[in-house]
Amino acid sequence: MPKIQIIDKAKFIRRTILVILIIILIVFIQKIIWSNKQQKLASSTQTNMLEENQNDIDSIDKNELQNKSVDKITVVLKKEVELDWNLLLVNTNNKMPDDYLIPLDSLDQYRSFDKRAIAYLTQMLKAIRHAGISNVWIQSAYRTPEDQQTLFEEQVQSYKSQGYSEKKAKELTEKMINKPWHSEHNLGLAIDFNYVNREFENTAAFQWLQENAQDYGFILRYAEEKEDITKVSYEPWHWRYVGAEHAKKMKKQNLCLEEYIEQVIK
Repeated sequence: MPKIQIIDKAKFIRRTILVILIIILIVFIQKIIWSNKQQKLASSTQTNMLEENQNDIDSIDKNELQNKSVDKITVVLKKEVELDWNLLLVNTNNKMPDDYLIPLDSLDQYRSFDKRAIAYLTQMLKAIRHAGISNVWIQSAYRTPEDQQTLFEEQVQSYKSQGYSEKKAKELTEKMINKPWHSEHNLGLAIDFNYVNREFENTAAFQWLQENAQDYGFILRYAEEKEDITKVSYEPWHWRYVGAEHAKKMKKQNLCLEEYIEQVIK
């Protein structure tokens, strides 16, 4: 008769645990490698971005920029109102118009921005460098709705893997990443600096932006004390173009975009 092989249950369990640990280790190593690649990409491209725009920004006169006329866009908030295109409110409750076309221009081979505002952005970056701050770059600018959907779904899955329900995972995700067509990155008027984490608030670049960004039309979009209004967690790395006139008023009155729009449409 053939011999019957008896499986050692304890040995089988140990082997199974070992295999699981090896798989977890491999996944962890892959995440580290991916993260390092992303950081190297950001570091290697920041210089290219600034250099490629150098010829353009050197020829721009700040006063001329501030005197440029702007287009208008009609949107429906509490009522139909005509706003400057740079004040278009996009958030959890306000979707971009379905027929809204963004005139994009390239910052570099990786990133794009609204062409009506790109000169202000490059001028601001030039001013930061002239202030002696070199360790600053743009991690993210315009994103397609498809890219936004991918980011959103990845974060939802991350929360679900931590044990949250689908509903709760989406609620938590929306405090960090807006849904496609609800993100300012889809609008082409938002930028994220450096490694997109709260450590950015401890940098010289952040302090410079806090003091000077409004002169170039940019605002800190998601301030810590405005979380209850914006419905988005504090993001020191996320800055939005609204135009110098509006940015200065918002800075002086300590208003977020939602509060400012409320004043405009009264």
